[in-house]
Amino acid sequence: MAWTKESAFDYAKEAKWAVFASLCTKTGAPRIRSVGGYGIADGAFYLNTAKDSAKVRQIQNRSDVTILFQQEGQTVPKNVTFIGQASILSGDEAKNAKAIIKERRPQAAFDDSKVIVKVQVKKIKILDFSEEDKVQEIEL
Repeated sequence: MAWTKESAFDYAKEAKWAVFASLCTKTGAPRIRSVGGYGIADGAFYLNTAKDSAKVRQIQNRSDVTILFQQEGQTVPKNVTFIGQASILSGDEAKNAKAIIKERRPQAAFDDSKVIVKVQVKKIKILDFSEEDKVQEIEL
């Protein structure tokens, strides 16, 4: 099966966790962490995070980020990676994103200490060892 944008986003939505990577503001080295308070809709990834977190400082310094999704219990290795540009939301856009996150993660808490990060996905990379073409890329 050739992957599509829709099948890649569906796969990502089914994952329990995501691995979020940004670049350190001081050294430029990758900073990687697992995240669970997120939602996916309309070609974008939305993340609820602390306003004073390293993630926010790193995104403000350089907006390039990568997010990897891998479902649990797979017998054949498979993952989907989103590559895109991150920004901090405000106003109605943040309010709408909170609803998207709540849909996936009802227990998500939102208060003045939090911000919503939006990653506009520019490219999707798929690694699927069950396919003849094990690596596939989709430009958005």
